[in-house]
Amino acid sequence: MKYRYIILLAFSLLAALQLRGQDTVPYPRQDTIRLLVHDTVVLLHTDTVVMKVIDSSMLRNMQEREALMAEKEKFYKEIFTKSGVDQNKIEADRDHYRHLVDSLNRLVRTAELENVRKEEANKYLLQRAKDAEARVSEATNRKKKVRAIQGIAMRFYRTPNWEVRLQPAAEAGKYDKVLRNRNAGNIEFDFVTGASVMLWDFTQYFNKDHKSRTIGDTKIKTPEVRKFDQDFAYDLGIYVGFGGSNLFKNFYVGPSFRFVDFFYFTVGVNIAEYNVLVSGYKEGDVIGATQTIDDVTAKSWLMKPFLALSIDLDFLSYIKK
Repeated sequence: MKYRYIILLAFSLLAALQLRGQDTVPYPRQDTIRLLVHDTVVLLHTDTVVMKVIDSSMLRNMQEREALMAEKEKFYKEIFTKSGVDQNKIEADRDHYRHLVDSLNRLVRTAELENVRKEEANKYLLQRAKDAEARVSEATNRKKKVRAIQGIAMRFYRTPNWEVRLQPAAEAGKYDKVLRNRNAGNIEFDFVTGASVMLWDFTQYFNKDHKSRTIGDTKIKTPEVRKFDQDFAYDLGIYVGFGGSNLFKNFYVGPSFRFVDFFYFTVGVNIAEYNVLVSGYKEGDVIGATQTIDDVTAKSWLMKPFLALSIDLDFLSYIKK
């Protein structure tokens, strides 16, 4: 039996040397033998011989890796354990920054909406500026011959307002009917609307430089007209308009002078229908006891002088807008 074990041991050593680095070696055998030689373990099972060849360096590497993994795991556990309070802070910071990001998003959205609103407002203002420029261009268009104007006229005749007043008569207990004008006076103002038709354009004359001129031995200086920073339109035309509440029985006609683009000065006659006393009666007369105001008054057309200052309607519409 002794030689048997020696032979088996020698065979096992030879197989271990040949199969060093391999995991298993099948070898048919009936018995089971456990044998340890230095760092080599040979396991013999019933039908198979299993040899595990383990170097000491491999064992050290494995042990070092296991120790390193254990150290890392310990380090992570310590970090996780120590970061309990910090974890709450991190959560709070995360909520804070999330709220900050939401606020910034709202601010950006608000700014974008404000920019869109301002862009639309700028487009609207730009369109209004273009419309205003077009209106100004239309109002100052010097080629336009007919212009609608409105203004105030001062006519030198007041619209009579006749009435009958009772005054004590010379005989006691009796009264006389006396004619009185409740709208007495010489001047009356009226709101007028009309049109001016340009006949002669004096724009170049009023905008040019006026200097002294010499004719022969005589030096003549033309009238000085103050020159504005820009050129304005001046022209002379004819004005036709109407005014007052009785539009179709109250007309104004006369020459008009346009100055500084939009203003008109007009002198002419007012042709209107007035309620006047019939021939033979005047203010202060006593009428008969059976007579009424209708018996002593009648409608009549009169021509009276007037002065008017008017403004171009295009300019008025420009001011309103």
